Amino acid sequence: MNVTSAILITIAILFCTNLIGYIYTALILHTNLINDYRIQPKEYFARRFYKRFPLILFNLSILLSVGAVGVYLFYDILDFSTPTLGLFLFQLILIFLIDDLYFYFYHAALHTKFLYKHIHKTHHRSTMPIPMEYIFTHPLEWFFGAIGPFIGLAVIALFFPQINIYAFWTMSALRNLHELDIHSGIKSSKIVSAIPFYGTTEHHDLHHSKNRGNYASTFTIWDKIFRTEIID
Repeated sequence: MNVTSAILITIAILFCTNLIGYIYTALILHTNLINDYRIQPKEYFARRFYKRFPLILFNLSILLSVGAVGVYLFYDILDFSTPTLGLFLFQLILIFLIDDLYFYFYHAALHTKFLYKHIHKTHHRSTMPIPMEYIFTHPLEWFFGAIGPFIGLAVIALFFPQINIYAFWTMSALRNLHELDIHSGIKSSKIVSAIPFYGTTEHHDLHHSKNRGNYASTFTIWDKIFRTEIID
């Protein structure tokens, strides 16, 4: 597979997952299908969301650009062959863990006084977020958050000669879908809630409503280790 094809597939994955997020957001804003499953009973305001939409679209363009440039820069170490299940799962989990640990420290830093006031406060205008507001952030915040998966690739590249593209693509899709989910304001299913150390919607919704703690995204174990978890 040439570099152009790899970039186009990466962009398509990121775009399609966010298209799903927009459809999910529209269902929440314009129908009553999900009302019974909301965590917070407050009213959603579609007008408020659409005022924020230009910034969301701009940040989406940043995400697509980071994905394209990242694949271009890492192309020489990407493996496009069909991986064994063991290798696929190992690299998938490893990229997730590195990205999530990076995000934890990055997110906690954003809650320091200066960075919160000048950058992260934009995102926390959503005290009751809906899916696409995961990308309603200051562009600088979004850019440094979007490079997380590629930091994971860089770390893995220190120990492995090649990184499987299918593990990376899967991680990219799941990462976006998870961010959409935890910003949805919709209660997690019992099955999802039963997964140890998995970042549920309730975990992140508390972060938005309390404006502190629960800095982890995918794996809540970081909040437990560093004693930043809040449960009510």
